[in-house]
Amino acid sequence: MSKQINTYTCLSLDDFGKGIIKDNKNTFFVDNLLPGEKAQIETTFNYGKITSAKVISLITKSKDRVIPKCKYFSLCGGCSLMHLDYKKQLEYKRNKVKNLIHKFTNIDIEVNDTIPSSDIYNFRNKIQKPLGVSKGNPYFGYYQESSHKLIKIDECIIESALSNKICDTILKLIKKYKYNIYNEDTYIGNIRHILIKTSSFLKCLVTIVTKDENLKGRKEFAKELISYHPEIEGVVLNINKNKTNVILGQKEIPIYGKDFIKDKIFNYIFTISSSSFYQTNSSMDETLYRKAIELASLSKDDRVLDAYCGTGTIGISLSSKVKEVIGIENNPSAIKDAFFNKKRNNINNINFILDDATNYINKTDKRFDVIILDPPRKGTTKEFVLACKKIKPKKIIYISCDPVTLARDLKYFLPEYKVEVVQPIDMFPHSYHVETVCLLTKK
Repeated sequence: MSKQINTYTCLSLDDFGKGIIKDNKNTFFVDNLLPGEKAQIETTFNYGKITSAKVISLITKSKDRVIPKCKYFSLCGGCSLMHLDYKKQLEYKRNKVKNLIHKFTNIDIEVNDTIPSSDIYNFRNKIQKPLGVSKGNPYFGYYQESSHKLIKIDECIIESALSNKICDTILKLIKKYKYNIYNEDTYIGNIRHILIKTSSFLKCLVTIVTKDENLKGRKEFAKELISYHPEIEGVVLNINKNKTNVILGQKEIPIYGKDFIKDKIFNYIFTISSSSFYQTNSSMDETLYRKAIELASLSKDDRVLDAYCGTGTIGISLSSKVKEVIGIENNPSAIKDAFFNKKRNNINNINFILDDATNYINKTDKRFDVIILDPPRKGTTKEFVLACKKIKPKKIIYISCDPVTLARDLKYFLPEYKVEVVQPIDMFPHSYHVETVCLLTKK
């Protein structure tokens, strides 16, 4: 292993917010570096190849550079763009979506300006934190990028302020009740993660992820936690006995209070449980769904298929504008919540089906005017797209949280469908992530 220090100028940002550097032989990527900046950069070589690079000192600074408000910025890696002016973050995300679509589809389509987040700090309504131990004291942290090194975090400024306060109390109670923190290397200890979900009503659901369901004093722990924070509606125990980096296990035990919280989108009330998917930026939920509904240009005669429907938030939100909605989801817990949300909101023209979306489309006799899909980060599949093409909906609304898989999937829809509108929405300020709503129309 050898190291060199040289002076380079950053050319642009890659898809993960890292500065791109090129010399005669190599292209490499550097954290905390912006386009046009000249810096002294230390590169580490193994067997003649660059394995890491970091900024030693900035020689010139970009006019778009700002001082990150988070003191853990250079350590945590979660907010990879916090050193970039927020308006420029929005430009970066728009260009990223445009370039990726061109790369995968070879079409040049105009991409709308990124809609900014109404809140750029304390916006996250869901946090899931691992725990560590230092000198006998438990602490919360986040893993450093591409490592298992847990960085101690006293306060995260993109989390809700309430969840930060609850975390402080949880640490005190863990010590009081003498709970052991789980060690992923030795498989010793019990408390693995804490998951906190906060609604726009500022009510919380706390989930304690443990290796063992026989957590001594768990009810007293929960009652005492709620006594400090009456905003907590309930505390749930999630059991994960596996040697895995997957956070939640399959079994849950309500400890005290409710095992869900409620949130509101438009005039509809939705149930959120510990395992159900829900957008992580409550302040932008209505913006996202309003844009999807607007692009769909729905009519009272339309039949809509809500694929990957989760707990039914999108389908219920548009139900009053159409004749019928069918929601498809393969997660039993989410479907249970979806039916509960249907009943709670007294919606009569929507139904939910537990099934794989591709399987359902291939076997159904129903025809749909509009298909809306909001798949997980890995995107959808060629098989799903082929199934959509068979039933020939007039419009498809694709909501994506990853422009890479979005661009890949858009190519599958060509040439039968035309990409009409691409609208990025910033649900994740200071990160390289971007939500995108696309309208595709049948040619």
